Amino acid sequence: MSDFDRAVADHRAGRIEAAAAIYRRLLDIDPEHADAWHLLGLTLHQRGENSLAVPTIRRALGLNPQVANYHNSLGLALHGAGDLAGAVNALRTAVALDDGDADAYNNLGMVLTDLRSFLAAREALEQSLALRPDHQGAIYNLGRVQVWLGNDAQAVRLLREACSRDPLNATYWNTLGAALAQITEYDESRSALEKAIAIDPDRTDPHVILAHALLRDGQFKQGWEEHEWRLRRPEFAPRMQIEPWHGEDIEERTILLWAEQGLGDAIQFVRYAALVAGRGARVIIECPASLHRVFRTVSGVSDVVAPGAAPNVDAHAALMSMPTIFGVQAPNSYIKSPLHSITGVGEQRRVGLVWAGNPAHSNDHNRSHSLVRFAPLVRSDITFLALQKGPRAADDAPEGMLLTRLGESFGDFSDTAAALAGLDLLISVDTSVAHLAGALGIPTWLIVPPCPDWRWGRASESTVWYPSMRLFRQSLDEAPGAVFERLALALDEC
Repeated sequence: MSDFDRAVADHRAGRIEAAAAIYRRLLDIDPEHADAWHLLGLTLHQRGENSLAVPTIRRALGLNPQVANYHNSLGLALHGAGDLAGAVNALRTAVALDDGDADAYNNLGMVLTDLRSFLAAREALEQSLALRPDHQGAIYNLGRVQVWLGNDAQAVRLLREACSRDPLNATYWNTLGAALAQITEYDESRSALEKAIAIDPDRTDPHVILAHALLRDGQFKQGWEEHEWRLRRPEFAPRMQIEPWHGEDIEERTILLWAEQGLGDAIQFVRYAALVAGRGARVIIECPASLHRVFRTVSGVSDVVAPGAAPNVDAHAALMSMPTIFGVQAPNSYIKSPLHSITGVGEQRRVGLVWAGNPAHSNDHNRSHSLVRFAPLVRSDITFLALQKGPRAADDAPEGMLLTRLGESFGDFSDTAAALAGLDLLISVDTSVAHLAGALGIPTWLIVPPCPDWRWGRASESTVWYPSMRLFRQSLDEAPGAVFERLALALDEC
């Protein structure tokens, strides 16, 4: 057996260090050994050293640019290094050179998924499975793509198959658990997540998704405890180098409460500032600038700063960790509008509308609607005010709707609050504007998608979080427009 064959045997057996050592010795003897450069680069990728793997594999390509597998490995290394566009280019070259390589198509689909190019990803993954129908990675990755495309039943079928093929893969069970929740198979979802945790107890994602399931079911104590696992994610590592506040005495000290996730989450949990201040602390809130003016109206808030401002504080904590200390709190009108109402007064009822959320949200295909779907709500005695921002703000209105578009004129959430303050009612999909209306105490009808976010629970028309909010739930068993007929009936009754 030659030294190169021995290195390949070690490599295939998982003896990465031994294989890499032989590849290096071969390159000392023959710097033109393209396969040795390629496979050495692959060992670096497998060890997570992608910044070294990329130039190493490129040395192989410089010697022989027509080898499809070299481009495939380069794509994997670039993906690992965070260069997704470069990875796609490398993998497209790989399949162009060898259109029979199921692995390269699978890798291309995986990277395109991370780029959110879901239709192109599906095409690549389907080609991988056409070449090799039992390709386990492609089955799983296609399941992931179908989740993002909103094809939940197809996603679950594929993910179940992936789990059956590799029942000890925690990643597969975790993704299946999340997909099952999308089709409201909650018990099976929890079972899948618990399997993922049993296989890999230190894996963060299944704990967090399980937390959402527990909170959705009203099991708050266990749910909040599981929810703390989110702080183990790499993006929070710099924060967690300093131990966060867990509820110990903080009188006459300064604490930074930081917003970690979406704008709606920050609005929902800033309510806890008053309780922290009630323990004698000076409270500073860290959040995006668009929230600064409205958060300064919250009781207990001494100051508001932008992310990265690094004020001098004695302690810190994530806003969404406050329920682990204080439990569920449901104050009404804990935010005040810092501006006068901009929607005026009049004899007609004033109803605000928000019909679409962030299109990047994983459940946006379920929660957002077209404005024309609101046609059953059209009344001659109602003036509708569009508080919608972003690319969907220009959606066509239903025939006969008296609509004033305000959203695109808003500079920050203080402008939104001023518009909300003059409304008789807000009707909204699940967005930050709905949270703000609830925090202001404005009567709000929330359109809840078939798979509700954890905070809205499973079935009730009310929510523990906002006393002024009424929930209108969509069902998987009904047409998308059915919820608007129910809204119309409720509008006639109020």
